[in-house]
Amino acid sequence: MTRCESKYKAIVDVLSDEIMAGRYRRPMSFPSVARIVRRFGVAHLTAVKVLDELKKRGLVKTRQGSGTFVVPAATGTFGLIVPAWPKGEFFPVLCQAISSFCQAKGRPLLFADTSFFSAADMAKRLSGVARSFVEQRVAGVFYHPIDFRDSANGLNKRVTDVFKSANIPLVLLDCDMSAPPATSEFDVVGIDNMAAGWRLGEHCLLLGARRVLFVSMFHEFSANVQLRCAGLRSAVVTQPKAKFLGSVSLSEMSYCVKRKRPDAIVCSSDTVAAQVLKRLSGLGVRVPADMMVAGVNDLPVATLTTPTLTTIHQPCFDIARTAFETLEARLASPSMPPRRIFLPAPLVVRESTGQGVGRNVNLAKQQNPPNTRSKRT
Repeated sequence: MTRCESKYKAIVDVLSDEIMAGRYRRPMSFPSVARIVRRFGVAHLTAVKVLDELKKRGLVKTRQGSGTFVVPAATGTFGLIVPAWPKGEFFPVLCQAISSFCQAKGRPLLFADTSFFSAADMAKRLSGVARSFVEQRVAGVFYHPIDFRDSANGLNKRVTDVFKSANIPLVLLDCDMSAPPATSEFDVVGIDNMAAGWRLGEHCLLLGARRVLFVSMFHEFSANVQLRCAGLRSAVVTQPKAKFLGSVSLSEMSYCVKRKRPDAIVCSSDTVAAQVLKRLSGLGVRVPADMMVAGVNDLPVATLTTPTLTTIHQPCFDIARTAFETLEARLASPSMPPRRIFLPAPLVVRESTGQGVGRNVNLAKQQNPPNTRSKRT
């Protein structure tokens, strides 16, 4: 380290200690570049570098024409940003679990309501939410990355960079910002979605399925849905006599059932699975006698359908608790390596997979299945 670098770091340390001690609480009391030059006898560029470092640490901010101000100390409040919460069955439950856990632990929580954000202004509005949280000096943030738009990577980076520049730690919920095998620099808490897809596929295969279809809400997969589909496919292709029929959107499902004759449908979520059950009933397909159906999440809808749904259990409260503990640990040890924490997500077997399919395997050989009500027995 050169003498100049040593002096620069020493000045940063002195001013940081003075800020923490509350010396600059009065408005406009923090020294300007000129005052730093005079006090410490350093060059103008060195004083500018000192201020830049203090800004990076989130200790001061500069307002053009008004001077430099000390940023108020962190409040102890956590922030929660889940852009997809109004649209997904899983996210409202997870957000409620995080809120309840923070309340039980005496941590105030700021929740970013993104329900009124349009896709067109999502980037600008989310960056504004992040800056608002920084201004309110949250101690840490739970963030679910946007993972279903072409611009997701750039948008997530803009949001997370706001917190990084203020030295506010993040814990990512449910999924990482980077697609496997790459990983981001943040802690991640969720389930292993690829293993979940594999588990559902293995279950259906053990019960006799040989033609398996994956159905999601839209063509535009989220990262987690892609992983579930990939896990399902991996399970099916391990069986020589089994065939993975691909993935389709819910709107295409009826056509594919008539054309491809699957004997098991694995869905991206329980909500999608409930819609699949309804459409199969309209086609005269009996579940599980003719075709098995399974979903993911194990939320209340899974027990309200007829038949009830086999699904993967999402441990919402455990994810909330682990995310909270991970954020607390990150605050205590900012320099520890980022962690990817996958929680157990067991298979919950219900009526929609029963004891396996009936005679649908043979009927799958039909070349032109009728469009009328099924006559399967």
